[in-house]
Amino acid sequence: MGENDICEKLSQLIFSGEFETGSSLVERKLASRLGVSRIPMREALSSLVAQGALEGGRKGEGVRIRRYTVDEIRKLYDYRAAIEGGVARAAATSASESDILRLELICDGMQAILDEEDFSKWSSLDVKFHEALAEASHNERFELSLKSLLRECFYVFYILSRQKSRRELSSEEFASHKRQAIADHRVILECLKSHDADGAEARSRLHILRTSDRVIRTSIETDLEN
Repeated sequence: MGENDICEKLSQLIFSGEFETGSSLVERKLASRLGVSRIPMREALSSLVAQGALEGGRKGEGVRIRRYTVDEIRKLYDYRAAIEGGVARAAATSASESDILRLELICDGMQAILDEEDFSKWSSLDVKFHEALAEASHNERFELSLKSLLRECFYVFYILSRQKSRRELSSEEFASHKRQAIADHRVILECLKSHDADGAEARSRLHILRTSDRVIRTSIETDLEN
């Protein structure tokens, strides 16, 4: 298993929701869990610390799941907005017919469950849309960067918000989020179809910043309630 593969599997595990924020990660246990030796595991942990996905890792200090403050959430989503805006711009000029069809089918799937309260199915399709957008850029650097950010952002929005320490989105808030998300996705898709790079970038950035505002608001409300 190569270094990138280890980082990928480790990232999936860390952001699965199995670990509480602030909890320490034990290198030996993670290496055993993923079936790799401790040296590549140490390198993978260091890589995720360098990316900002984990914290700690200095000499004599363990590696921990990040605790997300309001300021850190804002910085995370601002960074993603910049990256995904570039991804959408690239996709507007590079997406193939099959890329467009895939995005369209994902949007149709999201539309079909718009009135359902199936959190898991919706979040899975939401992830797939943004992954497909990354792949439609046909730029490996964009794709790798965005997919890494996606995992962390979806952890913050879909998993962290459902943990006991955070206020969960109400049914009305989740329904509002879904309606806005599918509307944004459709606009981005139309921009790709018409090769409107400026429009694709602008709507993608707006879409991410809207989500950022929602996450930040629920985080502040949680702090006020505790």
